[in-house]
Amino acid sequence: MRKIDTSKLSHDECWGIQINGTKHCQNCKWTGISACEGKNIVKTGRNSKGYKIGEYGLEEDVPREKPQLV
Repeated sequence: MRKIDTSKLSHDECWGIQINGTKHCQNCKWTGISACEGKNIVKTGRNSKGYKIGEYGLEEDVPREKPQLV
């Protein structure tokens, strides 16, 4: 069984995508409608905390740095 550090998952986005990866969307009833909470992950490949989410879920330990507004 795979272990996931849930502190790396964003609580305001789809956990299905973050844990199972983008393949999760293939059978999700929310895909393509406004209720989908994973649109930004699918679009950017990262969750709101900056961690990369791939086909099979969370892929890396270090988040990408978010650009700072000046």
